[in-house]
Amino acid sequence: MQNNLEIVISCCVTSYNRMAAIHEAVLTGNLECVQLLVHYGADIHQRDEEGWTPLHMACSDGFPHIARYLLSLGADPELENECGEKPADLIEPENKELLRLFGLAVND
Repeated sequence: MQNNLEIVISCCVTSYNRMAAIHEAVLTGNLECVQLLVHYGADIHQRDEEGWTPLHMACSDGFPHIARYLLSLGADPELENECGEKPADLIEPENKELLRLFGLAVND
């Protein structure tokens, strides 16, 4: 397991598209990094240039473990991005775990 300093360094590397560190951590599926960033004050409702929150990204990219964590902290599942999409609108139909998390019908 990495020590906290290594995680902080890997989480805080600036990306070419100037995305916030919490968004980058979510997109890589790195729950430990997301947790560390939140611990040090990252905003779970921070929006990117298209109005996406970390929860939008977790849903869109299929990371139920991160979505669950963000929801446990009070992330708002009703926030819409600039296209009017809520996080649940971005869940792929085959991602049963995310669908269940959001209380959406799952045909097994």
